[in-house]
Amino acid sequence: MKKLLLIIAFIFTANAANAIDVTIESPKIRLMPPGVNMAAGYFTIINNSDKDITIVGVSSSKYDSMEIHDTVKDGDVMKMVKQDSVTISANARFEFKPMSYHLMFMMPDEDFKENQEIDVTFITKSGDVFSSVFTVKKMTVMKMKMKMDMGDMGHMMKNMMRPDYVFPAGVKGGKNMMSKKLMFGYKYGTMEMDCCKDSTSSVSNDFIKNLGFSMAPTDMTMDMHMFSAMYAVNNKISLMAMISYIEKEMEMVKLSGMNVGNTHKTSSRGMGDLSIAGLYKLSGKSNLKASLSIPTGEYDEKDHNMMGMRKVLPYPMQLGSGTYDLTLGYSFQEIHDDWSYGFQLNATKRFDYNSEDWRYGDRRELSAWVAKPVSQTVSLSFGLDVEHQDNINGKSSNRNNMTPTWNEYFHSHLRVSSNIGLNFKLPNSKSRIGIQCGVPIYEDVDGPQMDPDFKCNLGLSYMM
Repeated sequence: MKKLLLIIAFIFTANAANAIDVTIESPKIRLMPPGVNMAAGYFTIINNSDKDITIVGVSSSKYDSMEIHDTVKDGDVMKMVKQDSVTISANARFEFKPMSYHLMFMMPDEDFKENQEIDVTFITKSGDVFSSVFTVKKMTVMKMKMKMDMGDMGHMMKNMMRPDYVFPAGVKGGKNMMSKKLMFGYKYGTMEMDCCKDSTSSVSNDFIKNLGFSMAPTDMTMDMHMFSAMYAVNNKISLMAMISYIEKEMEMVKLSGMNVGNTHKTSSRGMGDLSIAGLYKLSGKSNLKASLSIPTGEYDEKDHNMMGMRKVLPYPMQLGSGTYDLTLGYSFQEIHDDWSYGFQLNATKRFDYNSEDWRYGDRRELSAWVAKPVSQTVSLSFGLDVEHQDNINGKSSNRNNMTPTWNEYFHSHLRVSSNIGLNFKLPNSKSRIGIQCGVPIYEDVDGPQMDPDFKCNLGLSYMM
């Protein structure tokens, strides 16, 4: 966007350099501490012409992006709100000043020093272009009696630029953005499982055989590619859509009868369920989430069994739920000078049954973490995940009694996992990368059921 504005500015400057009559007085940019990638700009513009002038764009070769903001009062809270344009009346003065209209300079090419000069170009609605030179200046921070939305403006901007500002990659959902911002995301998750556990102990194939099953799972892998888009309607509400592509593979071993001791692999792959979510910002530290899962994934996936016949796969190998599910969540994050912490709660309620006469059990999750920046672009986090899953309700018309993965009562569990993660904020970019991996440290399951031994999430995001 910055390059596009500069190209437009060049074209119009070449053809209409003297087409507009304005005067810029006292143009200055607030000097910010090193590592803070946002700064406010103030000036007075005088329209010397007999026609109104509407500014629709601002750019600088020294900043990745620039925006026009106004400071508005919402109750007892002052908020910065992005403006698409600002109009200067004919033969009038208009002041860009603290706690009013101002420019926001974002993502500088370098840390600027006092008295350094920055070229700034303005584009009007009529296509005219004019420029000015802004000077970086120290400015006394105003004492404000009214509470800002996220505390002091400089502190807020500094937090947003920290690598630990975003949640660890394994934490579901996100946090509210600045108004009118759009963010695209991609997350890759992988999990490896082996067999099997009952209660808190591992069990053998002989144990499973003595329960009357002729087959047992030996290991399973699940890979998920999640694609998301998020848009901030305003400073309070953001909307998000998520869709996943899932790949699963399970190996089974024959415990009795023909082909005893032989192993066989089955697999499933395809799109998962679509999730539509809304985030509501309670404060600068917390938000609420409501998410509706729409059944777009298949829940009657088939593959060849050991005898070469195509059969419906057991519950853990399905890609979707076949039901409309509601998830309610709450997130909290506290950011201190040199560390941060947060937690997220989610509860999922399943509604009705799918056309195969079953539904997954309800689910509750807690994620908690502490994080510390180790540089301006990298942070390290440690966390715990707690999940409680209910058993499957109903019974699939395609089930069989050969393997415990088909048993509806072998899916409930309480599992606690520990994890470690890294967040990377790419320099001079709106992109972030996160990775978080973990292992279970406590399990109590209704089994026998598969036992996860490793999980990892890699996340990428880009904000426009």
